[in-house]
Amino acid sequence: MAPKEGGIYAWWFMPGALRVPAREYAATDGFDLLYTGISPRKPTAAGKASTGSIRSRLRSHAKRDASWSTLRLSIGILLADDLGLTLALHAGRVHWGTGEEVLTEWMQRNARVSWVRDPAPWTVEEELLAAANVPLNIDQHLHDPFSRELNQRRIDAKATARSEGI
Repeated sequence: MAPKEGGIYAWWFMPGALRVPAREYAATDGFDLLYTGISPRKPTAAGKASTGSIRSRLRSHAKRDASWSTLRLSIGILLADDLGLTLALHAGRVHWGTGEEVLTEWMQRNARVSWVRDPAPWTVEEELLAAANVPLNIDQHLHDPFSRELNQRRIDAKATARSEGI
């Protein structure tokens, strides 16, 4: 079970499970590293600290819906046609609706997660993301054509979901 402490976590996926660029990725036990994150986030300039933990963040990615997890949103965008997912407005939030269950099952079959405890993970986040080839961390890799395309697909899908939900 993931710890109720801060740290860095990594999501590993079966090669070929997601349509990502064919590149060399860090790999372990037959899985490729495609996403990494931290929890808690960096304290605000005013010193307000986040109460997040590795466990709470992983729960958002693994079991909540895409409105809580950029990772779930990205995976859903990449698998929408294959899994029959439709992003829509549900109770004021944009997510995959009943498709969230399908997405969770897909993640259980095709993904693994690892972590390391760190009370101040934000101190290494920038360096880690600069060094790692993690295509699902789109915000930090907008110089990459795949990340720009995925980002635009996410923006378009959310806009469509909101406009159709009105």
